[in-house]
Amino acid sequence: MARLVITDPSGKTQIFEIGGSTVNVGRAETNDLVLHHGSVSRHHARITVLPGDMVLLHDLGSMNKTYVNNQEVSEYTLKDHDRIAIGMYELKFEKSRSGDLHLESGSSTATDIKRLVEDEDISTSLRLTPPTAPMASIPPEERVKSLEKENNLLKLLLSVGKTLSSVLTPDEIMHRVMELVFQMDNVERGFVMLRDDKKGGFKPAVLLYKDEAQKAQGRGVALSTTVTEKLMNDRVPLLIYDVGTDERFSASQSLRISGIRSAMCAPLIYKDRVFGIFYVDCLSKTHAFSQEELGIFSVIAAEAAISFDNARSHEELARGMVQRQALERYLAPAVVERVISNPDLQLGGENQTVTILFSDIRGFTRMSEHMEPHAVVELLNEYFSEMTDIIFESGGTLDKYLGDGIMVLYGSPIPMPDAPLRAAKAAMEMQRALAGLNADWESRGQQPLRMGVGVNTGPVTAGNIGSAKRMDFTVIGDAVNLSSRLCSNAAAGQILISESTYLQLNGKIPARRLQPIMVKNKEKPVELYEVPWQDGVA
Repeated sequence: MARLVITDPSGKTQIFEIGGSTVNVGRAETNDLVLHHGSVSRHHARITVLPGDMVLLHDLGSMNKTYVNNQEVSEYTLKDHDRIAIGMYELKFEKSRSGDLHLESGSSTATDIKRLVEDEDISTSLRLTPPTAPMASIPPEERVKSLEKENNLLKLLLSVGKTLSSVLTPDEIMHRVMELVFQMDNVERGFVMLRDDKKGGFKPAVLLYKDEAQKAQGRGVALSTTVTEKLMNDRVPLLIYDVGTDERFSASQSLRISGIRSAMCAPLIYKDRVFGIFYVDCLSKTHAFSQEELGIFSVIAAEAAISFDNARSHEELARGMVQRQALERYLAPAVVERVISNPDLQLGGENQTVTILFSDIRGFTRMSEHMEPHAVVELLNEYFSEMTDIIFESGGTLDKYLGDGIMVLYGSPIPMPDAPLRAAKAAMEMQRALAGLNADWESRGQQPLRMGVGVNTGPVTAGNIGSAKRMDFTVIGDAVNLSSRLCSNAAAGQILISESTYLQLNGKIPARRLQPIMVKNKEKPVELYEVPWQDGVA
């Protein structure tokens, strides 16, 4: 582990701990280390940590280049105390040193508030110790002050569970936690730094101040690697005394830069999972915190970890609900259950053989020109509702609505050996359902609708098509185009299927061979068949 001592163009100094295997540096907000200045390229450089504590610096083709010790570099192995120039920023590289901190550990982090409020356990968890001098020898005002402090700590302890009991977002939890610890004497600022499971290390945290006036001083937090490693390995809260003046910390350059006088930190642990680090400090006083306060601090950390776990579970549940709702828009309920129960199912980027059904209302555009807009919407909604029910009942996937048309898939994302048969039967049921709708519409004086259907079976590529912000699951390929061409050539009330679909039906549905037709982008005539659908036909 290593760190960067960063000096910005105004001369302010802050610390960035290098965690994980890579650190991207640049002006864009997507970087791990963001340097807000026009002299820095959006994606300026990358720091890579290799086995054996080797750290490489790569310039990413930046406009103003990257310099180490006043020499331009494209790739460079960093050494201790190297000075990196990125735009108007200077970054001093420091390798961490073992043994540079003297830390005092607290008791194991407590996780049960009810247990803590029992007399026997509260003194253990908070490490309360009886005064060395008899109470009678202590001045009354000191006794009152001590009792008031203990009372306030106990009130804070009892309010922790209530404050963090509801399921919150990680950002809300962090702010609630800081509201709690700001009730403690001498706590001036703090943060919650969450573990980054994807990149390793910890995500940069937002530093919160009890007094916003201190924010203008621009002091960063230098959480030494020695501290983070002890927190992760021993999993106990830590108390740091008198950082600014104690000779024991003279070797810790990062802590002296930050100006910290006293600090407390604790791991956020629940069910053996480490969520991150909880940290508070005092910049103005030495020995600002006691072991009793460290005990309260550890309880807040334990409850915060439980809240983070609840928030994570809630987010996963919410994502699952959103995914289910999205799938239910396109898939039959039975297919949705199969997709959800099979997390290894690949929804995109696969070559599959599927059957594609296209349907289209004949002359609808011309007919809608003579209708009120609300009447057109009502008519289409009634039509689509009836058709969608049939599609889902047959196990089809509703790919999309195309104006007054519909595109349906059979065999994707779930493979179906009987996809052609399902599609052909669905096409027949759709024509029969439209005949029933027409009878009702005509009784109300509404002009009837007529629909053409085309069905084809063939290889396609199934995938998520679109952009990072908006994408749809669909299929592409020549088989899709041919199905659309068959639909375009189908007359009102007609179902046309390709030869590939007909051959896979194996005579299970009667079909009549028609004269081959020429379609766009096909050099040879296309063989096709008509499927009768009137009542009495299987």
